[in-house]
Order: sequence, then structure tokens, then C-alpha cells
Amino acid sequence: MYTIVDLKKALGLATTNQVRNRIEAIKDVLSADLRRGPNNQILVTDAGLETLRGLQALCDTGLRMAEASEIIVNKKLLNGSSCTGRNDRFARDEAKPNAPLPGLGIEAAATLATLAAQVQFLRERVASLERASAVRGGERQARAWWEGLKEDADGA
Repeated sequence: MYTIVDLKKALGLATTNQVRNRIEAIKDVLSADLRRGPNNQILVTDAGLETLRGLQALCDTGLRMAEASEIIVNKKLLNGSSCTGRNDRFARDEAKPNAPLPGLGIEAAATLATLAAQVQFLRERVASLERASAVRGGERQARAWWEGLKEDADGA
């Protein structure tokens, strides 16, 4: 078990407040690895130290504390580790394509279906416009962009 002072040394931090801030940032992930000692002293297990080292490594890469802690929490959720029971719902629900999401009303499911159809239509439209642009690309490179406007003005 590691105290705040031990963690400060192990993580290479300057102050104990930095350690406390890191513990606070991922307290849901560390909940199983935190203990209270004499005089309400915070104690962290070996597994908790490894988690804090991972957080510190992310912070050392230039990420802000909030970004690094979000990565740690999401990694734990994806690995199936328990973060105060929040991942139990995610473990049971498996994403199925075109399946309505649990808890959505009929109107929300219909809206999602409409939006999915619109996104598909827009993807197809963008692809056709890119193909048409590639065909006309040779013409555009041969003349300046304003020449077409000049021809329109002269012809009007």
C-alpha cells in the first residue's frame, strides 16, 4: 500500500496536491484500489499505482488532466473493469446495426431512422459530386476560375 508521499515519489511529482488531483481525476477507476489508513490517510494498492502511472504517462505526452483521465476511464470501461458499476449496462448491451436503442420511444427511433437515411443519401450525393468533379477537373485546370463567369456575363 502506498501513501500520498510514496505516490509522489513513485510518479515523480513535485507536490502531494498533484497526486491528490490525479486521484480525484480517476477516483471512479481507483475506487477498488483506494483504502483509508490511520488518521484517514489515503492508501493506494499496487494496481492503483499502475493506473496512476498510466495517467501520468498520458499527462507527460502533453494531454490535459481531463483528457488523460477520460482516456483511462474509457479504457477501463472497454476492458470490462468495474468503475462503480457504470459498465454493467454497457456489458449487457451489444450494439446491433439497425436495431432500436433500448429506452428510446417510437418517435426517437423514427427520427434516428430518418437521420440514418439522410446520412446515407448525403454520402451517395457527395460521392457522385466528387466523381463529376474529377471528370470536369481537366477543364477547370485549363482555364481560370473567373473565365466561366466572364463568359456568363458576356452572354447575358
